[in-house]
Amino acid sequence: MSLRSQYRTFRQIPALLLVCSLAVSCFFIALSGRAQASSDTLQTRVPVAKAKDVKKLYKQKCVKCHGTDGASYTPQGEVLGATNFTDSEWQERVEDQRLINSMTHGRGQMPAFGKKLSKEQITSLLNYVRAFKK
Repeated sequence: MSLRSQYRTFRQIPALLLVCSLAVSCFFIALSGRAQASSDTLQTRVPVAKAKDVKKLYKQKCVKCHGTDGASYTPQGEVLGATNFTDSEWQERVEDQRLINSMTHGRGQMPAFGKKLSKEQITSLLNYVRAFKK
């Protein structure tokens, strides 16, 4: 390799470092944006006017077993084996219709809410449960 080609290669190193730095920066910016988006999920899936109603409904019907954070670390939730809504694998695996059926007709130890809640309330709870995804 001639001295001239070595010099040209050496001059290209800062440009390569700049490109790599930009790529890494973009990755972390995208990652932080994703974290912000996941914290805003409830706001995007549930209209703001209904968010308070859904939160109140979740507190009345679900908190006892699933906990305020959805992780099911409550005495009753641990005894009954309540689902951890923050489990991303579970969130990916379970379809919306299955959750609606579980809320409507009950599942395992979970009681049926089909006669106590409207379809709109159940759908709102579904969106609230999906917002726990991490």
